Amino acid sequence: MPECPRWRLQTPHYIKVPVLPDGTKVEWEHKEQSRESGRAIRKLYEVPMLLDPRDPADHSHPGEIIVAHDVEGARHERGDIIFIGDPTPDMEPLNDEAQALTDAQRHRWEHPIDTLPVNGGMNAQERQFMESMMTDFAKQIGASLPQANASVPKSEFDALKAELEQIKALLSKPVDGPTSSVRRA
Repeated sequence: MPECPRWRLQTPHYIKVPVLPDGTKVEWEHKEQSRESGRAIRKLYEVPMLLDPRDPADHSHPGEIIVAHDVEGARHERGDIIFIGDPTPDMEPLNDEAQALTDAQRHRWEHPIDTLPVNGGMNAQERQFMESMMTDFAKQIGASLPQANASVPKSEFDALKAELEQIKALLSKPVDGPTSSVRRA
């Protein structure tokens, strides 16, 4: 007789468990009273159950929670919690059947950030186009900026230097006459 797929829960899970191993149904009961008839209305809803491996009250086996799929014709161990749904990344497979189901679901567990391409999603042709576009843009920007180190011919530099000396000499002469409003410090 084949085995049921079995997993060990490593972290807390909300999973759909129709019936606990002791026979208790996992459901939520909603009660209300009808205004027209005065009768009580009772509705039962199947809800997921929180199973926390850190809570000893949730343990189905000593020190751990073992969950299984109920497969027709297969056996599961006493105390296993039968659940409905797919395994999660935080369920440790305990047999080959569970490992096969876990491997089949693994593609759904890839984190979107971890699966982004390293080069920004560009292939070689797109990357080359982008680099050439950025190079052209940098050249255009560089051409539009004023040149900081423009060279001046030596003759013009010497003429400007001589003119500056004349201006300094004029400014250093004392001003004659009482009409001057310039003060010396």
